[in-house]
Amino acid sequence: MDQNSTRFYDALAPMFDVMTDWNARLDAEGPFLRAILEEAGSRSVLDAACGSGGHALALARWGYEVAGVDASPVMVGMARGKAAEAGLDIPFAVADLGELAGLAGGEGRKGDRARVLRLAPYDAVLCLGNSLPHLLAQADLVEALSGMGALLKPGGLLVLQNLNYDLRWQKQPRWFAAQGGELDGREVLVWRFADYDLPSGRIAFHIALFTRQESGWQVVVHTTPHRPLFRADLEAALAEAGFGQPVAYARMAWPPETYDRNASGDLVIVARKA
Repeated sequence: MDQNSTRFYDALAPMFDVMTDWNARLDAEGPFLRAILEEAGSRSVLDAACGSGGHALALARWGYEVAGVDASPVMVGMARGKAAEAGLDIPFAVADLGELAGLAGGEGRKGDRARVLRLAPYDAVLCLGNSLPHLLAQADLVEALSGMGALLKPGGLLVLQNLNYDLRWQKQPRWFAAQGGELDGREVLVWRFADYDLPSGRIAFHIALFTRQESGWQVVVHTTPHRPLFRADLEAALAEAGFGQPVAYARMAWPPETYDRNASGDLVIVARKA
């Protein structure tokens, strides 16, 4: 993930929990995660691209040993604060997806990264919330997945959650629902939209952050590039990174729903380290 993407999420971070109904999200996704992890006998979990820590905190409350890493220092700071407030001992560290192999190889074994690594190798690694499309080249995707594999036990579980770009690249939806709430006593609104560049094979993903001031609404727009991550590219990268037995689902829901490239909103893949 490049510095542009890190700045993008640093800017979004203060409003991230405003735009995310964590209770509803965990009610929907929790049964899937718990069933998949329990079926595999997983007890230790690394949340790669953990964001503000919503999934990691839930996993800790459910009794898992969990740690989280994210490229955004602001997001990691929020996750640490929420864990401390909840009385949960969850190690969080700032680390890019491309740095995971280096961590497994012993680089950066100091401070918070050392706390994350003390649980390695993990039974399971999660990479949720459409994080992988920030990797703009296939080689970068393979590197990130290889790093996740390096932090897993043999036979360990990998759970990936992305948008279904096989459908999205065809339909090219531009405008997405806005989410509003209150932050520091002010009304705020997050509005997401996208531009599709077919010749370059890229998507410009935008967030407009609205804040109500005494003088009226103020807005700042931030943009980050996405690479549409098609199922074939993802499964090829998984195979190159040493993962097998990939199973595709339509979304994180239980009972599981079969993936349909022409209808599913998400592409969720569960694979095993060979």
